[in-house]
Amino acid sequence: EDEVQDTSPSTTAAAVNEETHRITTTEDVTAKIDDTFNEEKKMDSPEKPTRDEKTVKEEQAAATTIMSPTKEVDITKPSSTDDAAVPIDPMSLEFSREDEANCISTWLLLYLSPLLKLGATKILDANDVGPPSKCDRAKACHDGVSANWLAEVARTKVVNDRNRERHQAKLDKLPPDASKKKRDRIGKFRPAAPNLAMVLWRSFGFWRVWHAIFLYVVSALLQFMPVLILNDLVTYFESPDPENYRAIMGHPWGDVAGLFVFPLLVSLFQTRSQVILNHCAIFIRTSVSTLLFSKALTISAAGRAQTSTGQVVNMMSNDTQQLQRFLQFFGFTLVAPIQIVISLILIHRQVGNATWVGIGFMICLVPVNGVVFANVSKMRRKVLKYSDARVKMINEILAGIRIIKFYAWEKPFGKEVARLREKELKALTQLAYTTAIGFSLIMLSAPIINPILVFLTYVNIGAGSLDAATAFTTIALFNIMRFPFAFLPMGFLQFVQSRIALRRLSKYLELSELSDYVVPNVPAGLNDGNDDDVLTIEDTKPSDPAVIINGGTFSWVDPDATPAPAELPKKKRMSRKERREAARKLKEEEDEGSKSSAGMDGTKRNLSLNSLNRAESLASLGIPTMSMDVEQDSAESRIALKNVNCSIERGSLVAVVGTVGSGKSSFLSAILGEMESIGGAQVYMPPKNGQQCDDYGVSYCSQSPWVINDTLRGNILFGRSFDEERYEKVVKACALTDDLAVLPAGDMTEIGERGINLSGGQKARVALARAMYSPESQLILLDDPLSAVDAHVGEHLFREAITGDVCKGATRVLVTHHVHFLPRCDAVIMLEKGTVKHAGSY
Repeated sequence: EDEVQDTSPSTTAAAVNEETHRITTTEDVTAKIDDTFNEEKKMDSPEKPTRDEKTVKEEQAAATTIMSPTKEVDITKPSSTDDAAVPIDPMSLEFSREDEANCISTWLLLYLSPLLKLGATKILDANDVGPPSKCDRAKACHDGVSANWLAEVARTKVVNDRNRERHQAKLDKLPPDASKKKRDRIGKFRPAAPNLAMVLWRSFGFWRVWHAIFLYVVSALLQFMPVLILNDLVTYFESPDPENYRAIMGHPWGDVAGLFVFPLLVSLFQTRSQVILNHCAIFIRTSVSTLLFSKALTISAAGRAQTSTGQVVNMMSNDTQQLQRFLQFFGFTLVAPIQIVISLILIHRQVGNATWVGIGFMICLVPVNGVVFANVSKMRRKVLKYSDARVKMINEILAGIRIIKFYAWEKPFGKEVARLREKELKALTQLAYTTAIGFSLIMLSAPIINPILVFLTYVNIGAGSLDAATAFTTIALFNIMRFPFAFLPMGFLQFVQSRIALRRLSKYLELSELSDYVVPNVPAGLNDGNDDDVLTIEDTKPSDPAVIINGGTFSWVDPDATPAPAELPKKKRMSRKERREAARKLKEEEDEGSKSSAGMDGTKRNLSLNSLNRAESLASLGIPTMSMDVEQDSAESRIALKNVNCSIERGSLVAVVGTVGSGKSSFLSAILGEMESIGGAQVYMPPKNGQQCDDYGVSYCSQSPWVINDTLRGNILFGRSFDEERYEKVVKACALTDDLAVLPAGDMTEIGERGINLSGGQKARVALARAMYSPESQLILLDDPLSAVDAHVGEHLFREAITGDVCKGATRVLVTHHVHFLPRCDAVIMLEKGTVKHAGSY
C-alpha cells in the first residue's frame, strides 16, 4: 500500500498488464482490480492518495480485450453510470420488452422483473424503460385512426346527401298551401355526425376489446368459486359424517387446491384484461391527440374562428383524459350487474327471504351514493374554477412582470393570488371531507351494517339456525357486491362525461379545412410562352420557374361557404314577475323610440341606443335578433388577393412592396397554402429537374418573430441535426456573433418564455437564422425581417444573409418597406388593394 503513489492511467495500465500474465480470465482481472480498490478504500490517511471509482474504471478499460486460453471478453459494456457511455435513444430500438416477451412472460408479466430489480437500485430513466410497445406508438395510432376517420367522414357525407334528398322529396310532396303543423311534423333536416367512437374501436380492433371483456367476465364468474368452496369446507367440518361427505371438487383436498387455483386464475384473467384495456386507453388518447394536432395544422380561418386555443388545449388534455379514464371503468361497469345478480341469487339460497332486507338497504344507499357523487362532482368543478382563476392570474402576472416590478405592485398582486389560493384550498378541504365521509359511509360502513341487518332478520323470522357456513358465505357474497354497488354510479358518470367529450371532439374534427391548392405539376401550356396574363421578370418567360400563380384569388374566409349556425343560448326560465318587467321595459322602449323618431334629425344616436335596448329586451325574453354586421359583410370584402398573376424564377431574389394592407403578408400566406382558394385557384411549385416533390423545402420567417422556451441554438436548429460549419455561417450572416459573446452561456443560453431575455431585434435575427439554417430549403419566404433592426444591421443582413452564400441557389421572396434595397433585387412585385399592380425589375 505504501508503494501506491503514481495513479496515472499509463502506470496503472502497465501494472494491470503485468498482473494478467498470471491470470487466465478477464473475470479474474476485474476481481483483482476490485479487491485492490476495496483495500484502498479502507485507508484513512490524508498523506496517501487513494484511487477512486473512475480510476478503477480506467484500469478496467485498459483490460478491455484480454486474451485468455478460451475466450476474449469485453468487460466494459456501457452502463447508465459510465460517463463515457453513449446514451441510446429508446425510440431507435425496434421492439419493446413487451413485444419481445413470449406467451408465458406476457401473461405473468415476467418481462417487468428485470426493470423492477433495476428500479430497486437506481432511479429509472427513459433508456432503462426502453421504447413503448408498437401498438402504443404515436405514428401507428395516428395512421390507423386517420385513415378510418377519413373513410367515416366520406361515408357520413354520402348518407347525409341521401337523407337530405329524401327529406326534400317529402317536403316537395306537400301541397303549396300546407299548414305549418304539417311542415313541422316533417321537421328540419339534421345531418348525422361521423361516429368517432366507432372509428376508435375499429382502429384498435373489436376482437381485442371483446377479448378483454371476455376475460373480465370469466374472472368475475370465477370470483364466486372460492366463496362456494369456503361454504363447502365449513359444511364439511360441521358434517357429522365427514368421511362420506361429497365435496364440490370431489374431495376436501380438492377444495383446498381450488382455494389456490381459482384466485390465481382470477388474478391472471383480470391482469391480462387490464393490460389490454390500458393499451386501448393509451391508443385512444394518443390517436385523438394526434388527430387534434393534425387538425390544428390544417384548419381553415373560418373553422378557427369557431373555436379558441384554450378549447383545443382543453380537448387535448381533459377530454382525452376522460376517454382514457372511462376505459379504466369499462370492464368493471359491464361486469358489475352480473356480479350483483349472481350474488343476490346465492345469498337468497343461504338466508332466504332475509335477502330482501339487504337488497332494500343497498337500494336505500343508491340515492345516498348519487348525492355524494353529485356533491363531489359539483365541488370538483368549483375547485377547477378557482384553480383556473389562479392559474390565469399567475399567467397574467408573469406576462406583465416588468410593469409590476416598475410600479412595485408585488404585494397587491400577491394578496390577490393568496385570496384565490385561499378559496381553492377551502374548496379542496370541502371536497376532501365530502369524499372521505361519503366513501366511509358507502365503502366501509355498508358492508358491516348490511350483514348485521340480514342476520337479524334471518334469526327473527325463524328461517333456521344461523350456522358458520351460512354466516361466512353470506358475508363473503356481500363483500363481492360492495365494489359493484360503490363504483357502478361512477362508471355511468364517466360514461356520460365520455359521450360529452366525444361530441366535442367530433364537432371540432368536422370543422372546415384548408384545401390543398399548392401543387407541383404545372399544366401544359401554362408557362410555355403563350400565356400573356402571367407577369414575369423582365417581361420574359423564365426558363425554370419556382412559383407560378395564374389568376389566383384568395381569401382568409371562403365567402361562398355557408356559415355555421350560431348556437343560441339556452333559454333561462324566468319567473312571472321577471317576464312582466321585461315586457314593460320593451313597451317603454318602443314608446320612446316612436317619440324620438318624430323629433329632430339629431336623434340618430338615441335611436341606436333604443335599438340596442330593444335587442337586449328581446334577448331577455328569449327572442333571437339578427346582427346588422352580418348583412353588411359582403363576400367581396372578404377577398384578400384578387386575380394575382406572377411567375418567380428559380434562384432569384424578388421583393414584394406595397402600402399597409395591400396584401403582402397574404401573398406569402397564399404561397404557403394557408388561405382559402377561390374559384379553384392554384399555386404551382415545380421541383428542379430530376428532383422529387418531397425534397422541395420551404422556409418561412413571419412578420412577428417568435421563439420557444429553449436554448438559442435549439431555437435556430428547431429539431434539425447540428452542422457546425453551416451553423457558424448562419450565425455570422445573421449578425448574432456579438450577441452570443454577450449572453451568459453563449448559444446554450436558455431563452425565457416568449423570448423575455431577448430584444426585438435579437428575436428577429434568431427567426431569420432559423429560416436560413436548412440547406434543403429551396424557397425562402421573408415577411419584413428588416423592420425590427437598425439600418446598419439591416444592411449586414441583406448583404450577408439574404443575398449571401448561405442562401446561394435558393429562391427568396422578401417583403420589405426599405425601398433602397429594391435596385439590388432581381425583381419587384408591387401590390395594391390585393392585386399585382406592377411586376418586373426595378
